[in-house]
Amino acid sequence: MNGTMEMRLQTRKELVKDYCKRRKRSDSLYGQDLRYHLVFHKTRTIYCFAPKVASTQWKTVLSALNEGNRTFHHASEIKFDHLNAYPLEEVEQMLKTYFTFLFVREPLERFVSAYKDKFLRENVVFHQAIGREIIKKFRPNATEEALATGRGVTFSEFTNYVVKTRHLDEHWRPFDKLCHPCAIQYDFIGHYEDLAEDAPYLLKTAGIDDRVSFPPFRPSRTSTELFVYFSQIPKLIILELAKIYESDYEMFGYRFPGQLNKLPSFTAHK
Repeated sequence: MNGTMEMRLQTRKELVKDYCKRRKRSDSLYGQDLRYHLVFHKTRTIYCFAPKVASTQWKTVLSALNEGNRTFHHASEIKFDHLNAYPLEEVEQMLKTYFTFLFVREPLERFVSAYKDKFLRENVVFHQAIGREIIKKFRPNATEEALATGRGVTFSEFTNYVVKTRHLDEHWRPFDKLCHPCAIQYDFIGHYEDLAEDAPYLLKTAGIDDRVSFPPFRPSRTSTELFVYFSQIPKLIILELAKIYESDYEMFGYRFPGQLNKLPSFTAHK
């Protein structure tokens, strides 16, 4: 099992390395946004969190590594050290000597997950800040109530908004722009789809499995809903959306269009 896992992890790292080399990406850390990198000094670990990739669970689990977090019960209450709080010289040194990891997810599944979480649930912040803008731009003859509350954004409206405005909130921003894998050589790249196997192996590899453990993982239903959501979206819009996540698809071994290949809009001209 360990040999299989090591081969899987090595393949993932090679994919990223190959992508950066082919695209002639020699990204530096200078000027990069490093606030998504959490630092745990006692265990010399750095985690780059991407929202909608079990990041809340990971934050809760890893919070136990910091003594000051023992009394907190939810990730939103926890205080973390962020890499962007340190001078670049210290950052570079930590990245060379600390164990670094991130988890990724099929890009369009994450996109759907973000929509469901931020627009189908009661989320006043998102409704007010983004929902109202989406409705104003993409819903002709919107009611005054919809314009005032920002509630009821459809998946089609949300998709059009992201494609047309390129507004990449952290919850659906590409991993490439969150974790900078062409500038940081990660020791461990986990996949959300393999979380049940990857999580315990990561903790063991990082040498922290004696301190923390990942709770039983309940798979998301988003992958089974992907076809339903994107059946509402024209093929050209899907292709435009996929372009936004092109680097994530190539870097992390996901295939586009994947199961969307069965959509009528994709099969019509075969």
